[in-house]
Amino acid sequence: MTTLHRGAARVFALLLDPFAAFPPMLGLALISALSGILLLLGFRVTSNPRRIRAARQQVQAHLLAVRLYRDDLAVTFRAQWSLLGALARYLGNMLVPFLVLLLPFALLFAQLDARYAARALHPGERTILRATVDPRASDGWRLEGTAGVVVDSAAVRIPARHEIDWRIRTVGVGRHAIAMVNGNQRVEKEVRVTAAPQGAAPARSVAGIAALFAAPAEAPIDAAAGIQRIDVAYPPLDLSICGWPVHWIVVFLIASTAVALLLRRRLGVEL
Repeated sequence: MTTLHRGAARVFALLLDPFAAFPPMLGLALISALSGILLLLGFRVTSNPRRIRAARQQVQAHLLAVRLYRDDLAVTFRAQWSLLGALARYLGNMLVPFLVLLLPFALLFAQLDARYAARALHPGERTILRATVDPRASDGWRLEGTAGVVVDSAAVRIPARHEIDWRIRTVGVGRHAIAMVNGNQRVEKEVRVTAAPQGAAPARSVAGIAALFAAPAEAPIDAAAGIQRIDVAYPPLDLSICGWPVHWIVVFLIASTAVALLLRRRLGVEL
């Protein structure tokens, strides 16, 4: 699982990090548009257009029969029963591409949430760094600052939650590797500081199925280190459409759906 987590983080970093050079809304829109194209290509490869077309035509024919023969109850009931069968065949033909595309797009959604749900800190801002530690090795941990991020408080320990919190303060822009240290154990967490709006990944975690979706952007923490998870309390990233604040997933769905609808016939995709 550690290898899978680390590999997924590297692959998505290669694919998505170049878009961080754009303003967040533009970068997200470009990723969404490309995702719409990839969705169409994946659907075309994994689906059976002839069967989908035939099932859709049967649905339309039975709907027409229900409307035309609504005064004949026997014919109407038979048409409705046939309509249900045609709908089942249509949905069945859609099921295979849906299942094939589900996992890669679920991983993509997790990566986008790690990049576009929260924004990087600005110079001079303060926030909380929260670590969940192994209860058997909870003592002795300290937080080392960097030239760009300084530790601004003593450790606050919450034994009931196996948690240690520190307040940190940003000084200079950059991608800073702040470290938790305990003897020969050292676990780093990236803290991103920018002057302009930019996304940031809040969490780093030990490897696991849940971590692939909850903390996917950074390489996993070694399970033997004694730390389960590190979170930086970044502020939310402000995204808006025509002045209205929106979540990143709204932007993704609008852009990817628009591109998919515009290009589906050109790419020969039956829906």
